[in-house]
Amino acid sequence: MTKMRAATETEGQRVVLISGHHDYRTAKRASIHQVADALTGCGFDVSFISTRFSWLSRYAAKDSRLFLWDKANRVEVVNGISCLLWRTSLHPFHSNNRLADAVLGRLFAAYANLPNAHFDRLVTGADYLIIEAGIPAIYLRRLRRLNPTAKIICYCTDRPDVVGTHPFVRQKLTEDQHLVDYFVLRSRAMADYFSFVPGRLYYAGYGINRGEFEGIGPSPYRNGGKTAVSVGSMLFDESFFDVAAPAFRDLQFHVIGADAEVEAAPNLHTHPEMPYADTLPFVKHASIGVAPYRPAPGGEYLADSSLKLAQFEYFGMPAVCPHFAVGRSSTRVGYEPGDPQSIRDAVETALTLVGKVEPRDFPDWSEVAMRILQPTAYPDTALD
Repeated sequence: MTKMRAATETEGQRVVLISGHHDYRTAKRASIHQVADALTGCGFDVSFISTRFSWLSRYAAKDSRLFLWDKANRVEVVNGISCLLWRTSLHPFHSNNRLADAVLGRLFAAYANLPNAHFDRLVTGADYLIIEAGIPAIYLRRLRRLNPTAKIICYCTDRPDVVGTHPFVRQKLTEDQHLVDYFVLRSRAMADYFSFVPGRLYYAGYGINRGEFEGIGPSPYRNGGKTAVSVGSMLFDESFFDVAAPAFRDLQFHVIGADAEVEAAPNLHTHPEMPYADTLPFVKHASIGVAPYRPAPGGEYLADSSLKLAQFEYFGMPAVCPHFAVGRSSTRVGYEPGDPQSIRDAVETALTLVGKVEPRDFPDWSEVAMRILQPTAYPDTALD
């Protein structure tokens, strides 16, 4: 479906995306941002709601949305997208303490029903509601009560348990799954986890906005030689670099937006979180990519869903990652987390593949976005 055709067929229809972690306006870009942009390009009226934001976000952990503190609780239009960051006094969270989590779990229901006129207005006027398979699941009853006719799509880019979501969220998603029209997974490997919704599982993989990849600037690496790059903070395992940097002193390691304490080394360069477009020269001009994921039960789906690994493939770069994230890719070299020799062997092997990897093509994000929004229109998306 071309963007022009899609815009003709969808003009005036409203889509609201709800995230429990991302705001459309942050420098950090995830697939939900790409989907929002693609739907706007397809002619939809798009809104983006960000929740789970409070005073705790200032003190409990680094939150990429903090610069929007004074813009919270009002709607701002950016790039044609209506953005709402819902800030409350407090928000429940996963503490990893059984007793505390039992108490916090009881607070989610009250939190999900806190008043917010902007939230309710945007939801009520939507034709489609796309929620992440995390915190937004707690709003399902509210969403359906406010809007009985909208299509509700649960966009599952990660397993909630892998990314540390409170167990109450899985419970609510299971209890209220009948309120969801479609569950669209970024990885087929997550199908078993979502087996409680047979008949409504669909697949939509990674996409590319080719415009973002055209005209990428010159290399940011000024010292020449071979380089390795890692971008992002999800399940970040800093111990990989404690081994790899000293073992390959002629290889320059660049770590972007990890939000972690990485042991200093002459050939290890850390960069703060930066706008997505600014990361692309680092990726394109690197010799190898690194996806240093920590082990997590059920994390095998990252072989399909990892944005950084997909980017490495798009640029024709060999990549180093844990064995569980290798999947069926022949361009990734696996290692065993916590095993120094395995890490050294993986980096050494990846370096022998530099210049020998064929770039991989991906569909445009506009096609992926339409597969998420209307999965039944694409027979090859059905998973059951």
